[in-house]
Amino acid sequence: MKQSRRDFLKNTGYALSASALMASFETLGATSTVLSSAVTNNYQALVCVFLYGGNDGNNMLIPYDGYADYNTVRTTTAQLNIPKSDLLQIKAASQGNQMFGLHPDMPELQAIYQAGKMAILSNVGTLVQPITRKQYLTGGLVPNQLFSHADQQNQCQTASTYTNDTLSLSGWGGRTLDYLSSINSASKLPGMITFSGNAPFTLGVQSSPFAPGNNIAGFPSVKTNDSRYKAFRAILAGANSSALISSANNIVASAIDNSDVIAALNVTAKINTVFPNTSLGNQLLNVAKAISMRQAVGAQRQIFFVSLGGFDTHTNQLATQGSPARASSDLLLQLSQALSAFYQATNELQVANNVTTFTLSDFARTFLPSAGGGSDHAWGNHHLILGGAVLGGDIYGKFPSLKLGGPDDASNEGRWIPSTSIEQYAATLTSWFGLNNAQLATNFPNLNKFSTNNIGFMS
Repeated sequence: MKQSRRDFLKNTGYALSASALMASFETLGATSTVLSSAVTNNYQALVCVFLYGGNDGNNMLIPYDGYADYNTVRTTTAQLNIPKSDLLQIKAASQGNQMFGLHPDMPELQAIYQAGKMAILSNVGTLVQPITRKQYLTGGLVPNQLFSHADQQNQCQTASTYTNDTLSLSGWGGRTLDYLSSINSASKLPGMITFSGNAPFTLGVQSSPFAPGNNIAGFPSVKTNDSRYKAFRAILAGANSSALISSANNIVASAIDNSDVIAALNVTAKINTVFPNTSLGNQLLNVAKAISMRQAVGAQRQIFFVSLGGFDTHTNQLATQGSPARASSDLLLQLSQALSAFYQATNELQVANNVTTFTLSDFARTFLPSAGGGSDHAWGNHHLILGGAVLGGDIYGKFPSLKLGGPDDASNEGRWIPSTSIEQYAATLTSWFGLNNAQLATNFPNLNKFSTNNIGFMS
């Protein structure tokens, strides 16, 4: 049976154990020559925060001035209502200076928004091309398998609209680093570092992610004088007639080398900012530590991938995603506190203007509540972007009309048809990161079907 590159990468990584995953995959051969940009001394980083399960943007960002539209559908009896008095008010110049409300679990992000360092992009989703409700209902062209977790996660991370096309074999984050490989040529580590597994977003055509770990299972943490370790490295370095086995050996050896670099630098990595002791908080603390090592590593461009799960809230959403009571288990509370700590850490490291953090998620959830105080799978969603280079304090894109069966509803349940595509969102971020127009067109093939490739939320 033919094995795909992604399956080989994942299966080999799991065989190594979680503490020493994949690094360079270049030895399997490049399929094409990538474009490169001029070498620059300006460090930049992108941090992708993926919210697995489909975050309910309808309860994360709520119209304050137009609260009646929200309250008409998400009533108190539906067990999905956020009271108007609990909303954290923010003003949006691009939305006619209307007032909106952030979820009450997000005061840290409200402060960053009001300081002009966080923007919100409204109603974003996977699109083949712009589409209206009428076109959708009469069979207009849409991405494959809408409302499916696995398919929409993959499409958001790869900028593919068809699950089995060539583009779906790599992520737009990984491909971005392929284009900028010349800038990172002196780096001791791969440009893509993931603290949440080898997600599609992290895979390039010519490059692969590194998942840091402390050591290899079965070997001591200090391996230098261990005879078994030396024998293992000798085996990896030995000649082998099988190209596949030789490539796998190179991958393992590279992963070990990268782990050793991180382990050595971690000794000196000091972050004074206090991070919440949560899954996302700890992942972002590790990102901050990695950024603090940028000069020692020689990195000019880095992309990081972290995640938070649990957003598939078919029932009991208020207790899971977040309620006005701010319970410690609330996901939006964890998100707000972790993102705030990370932004503070970038200020501590004096790289706030060089690091941009953004959210992605499978999809949004239906505006119409489901039984049991939950919501179902939907489409267009709202996303957060924060950093010193973000033109924050505003909501970009077209906010949907909160009318069931209205002009922005793909159904009669409040599945908002995206007014901004994932490609436009990603192109705006990667243009700031250094991709030129030709590279953007290759990285995001559907981009030319939309009116603009830059939404304008980056300076």
